[in-house]
Amino acid sequence: MAAQTTSSAVPGDQGSLFVGLVVCWLLNLAHLGVAYLIFATGERTLPTVFVLVGAIGLVQIAYVAPIWYLLRRRGKKRMATGLAIAAGTTLLFNGTFWLLLLINGS
Repeated sequence: MAAQTTSSAVPGDQGSLFVGLVVCWLLNLAHLGVAYLIFATGERTLPTVFVLVGAIGLVQIAYVAPIWYLLRRRGKKRMATGLAIAAGTTLLFNGTFWLLLLINGS
């Protein structure tokens, strides 16, 4: 009788919610790093940096949406959900920040 080997990859594996959160927030940190590098090149890039940092909640859609779609297609639904939750949290914090600035008048 031959011993059966078990595979660590379960056919219905949907990924990890926590990994999705971490991936999104690491991408956001890379996003802010790029904004810093652009800022370091000179003051003429200030409007670009302002948009990259000030609207991170909206700008992140450019890189989160394709990764979310790819994860969903590959069957990593929980990881895609984690990515979406992290992106939504970033958007919520960014929106709250702007709302507080608007209410306080500057």
